[in-house]
Amino acid sequence: MQTIERKVRSREQTRSGIVNTAKAIASREGWQAVSIRKIADAIEYSAPVVYEYFDSKDVLLDEIRNEGFHHLEQEYQRILKLYRDPEKRLFEISVSQWEFARQQPEIYQVMYNLDGAYCTMPVYQSEAMKAVSHIVSDIIHSFIPKAKETIKRLYFQWWSVSHGMIMLSMLLKDEQPLDQSEQVYRETMRRFVAGLR
Repeated sequence: MQTIERKVRSREQTRSGIVNTAKAIASREGWQAVSIRKIADAIEYSAPVVYEYFDSKDVLLDEIRNEGFHHLEQEYQRILKLYRDPEKRLFEISVSQWEFARQQPEIYQVMYNLDGAYCTMPVYQSEAMKAVSHIVSDIIHSFIPKAKETIKRLYFQWWSVSHGMIMLSMLLKDEQPLDQSEQVYRETMRRFVAGLR
């Protein structure tokens, strides 16, 4: 039994090592530089060993994408427990999205196919993304009990403002300090949430 557990643990560690190596390469050189061969060289395995865990770079990127959305879902759930006021919840979720993108830009890039982190698996069909979207839509519905189509439109507006500003701040980080972009982001999201009523 212990031998089986050790093997399972070893496989999980190898899989985790592959994912972490891909993110490290992306952090240094960008997602275009990430390849199965490069990962294999970095962890001193042969490429076929890496392919045992991930059939392609696409499958690897999809795993990283899901990891990001699962992290956001946990963070959103934490915020739901912490705050009762729906407007406060939506604002804090917006801030947590900003913080995540700032602290883990490589994962955020994969989540939304940014900066060469292109994954052919459709992001909008990801179950992990749908779970995150439902949380935000439910919050909007809790203080604006409107028809489903209206909530979808309001969610799309929220997502467009939040994600659009995050993308622009990443794009312009060499021209505008992130602290300044964050201040603008917070002010904009606060106004957006207040304007939903």
